[in-house]
Amino acid sequence: MPEQNSSTLDEIMIEVYRAIYSALESRLHLIGSVIDADSLKEILTQQIYDKGDFYGNTGYVVETDDSGMTLRVGSNVKHEPFVLGGKVPSWTPIAPLKSWVERKGLSWTDKKSGKLLTVDQIAHMIQAKIKREGIAARNVFAEVIANREQWIYQQLNSIEVSL
Repeated sequence: MPEQNSSTLDEIMIEVYRAIYSALESRLHLIGSVIDADSLKEILTQQIYDKGDFYGNTGYVVETDDSGMTLRVGSNVKHEPFVLGGKVPSWTPIAPLKSWVERKGLSWTDKKSGKLLTVDQIAHMIQAKIKREGIAARNVFAEVIANREQWIYQQLNSIEVSL
């Protein structure tokens, strides 16, 4: 008889853990979707949409493993670290800068000669400025999370489980 009670108790505990897991996963998806939506608004506000790839590749994912659940938000583009963390003064490759100047249709006139600068010249000017000053960080995800921190904790603290 005690084995039967133990088995029933085990089954109940498994159902309790499944319910907790499901409630937590659901709440993390809610939090992720809100952070993602707010981040997209902030990306547009800060005009971080050169080719649209950073904006178009943002999102969230809920990952689970043996140690728990993790909510990750961000963008999966190669230049994400430079958007979020900026860039310390350093030498930037010229090719991406030339492409950027061309995409933006930038033009500049030399004040002394009155001649229009070439794409190459403009790209080198930008490269020199980045080498001198770097690029400012624009971590939209950290800003959104900081602004929503109290709401996030409220969401996590209000999880209810029913069987």
